[in-house]
Amino acid sequence: MQDPPPDAAVDQANPHQPSAVVRYLGLIKALAIIMAVLIVAALVVILVTINSRLQASSSKSAASEVSLSLPAGAYVSDASSDRSGMVLVIDTTDGQQIWLVTNAGRVKQKITVKAD
Repeated sequence: MQDPPPDAAVDQANPHQPSAVVRYLGLIKALAIIMAVLIVAALVVILVTINSRLQASSSKSAASEVSLSLPAGAYVSDASSDRSGMVLVIDTTDGQQIWLVTNAGRVKQKITVKAD
């Protein structure tokens, strides 16, 4: 005759005691609810963070008006821009000037190019 498996012997020894899953069912349910609440809270935090970063980046890239005073008789012949600001090539009666302008509209550097 075969010996019964060890689990069957434990079940036969304590026929009236519920299994561990049944005994801790309330704790398991509570932990599942807590984990669900934490997951929802984490998703809310992620969505709020993404939204705030999108709002911040759109406000930084909003167009602004900048006024620059050019010398008399000068005009802008070329312009380019990047994240750090703009580069303007200005033709004057004495030659050319290259202006480095920040995003705030402040002239950072002026380079004068004159022909000999």
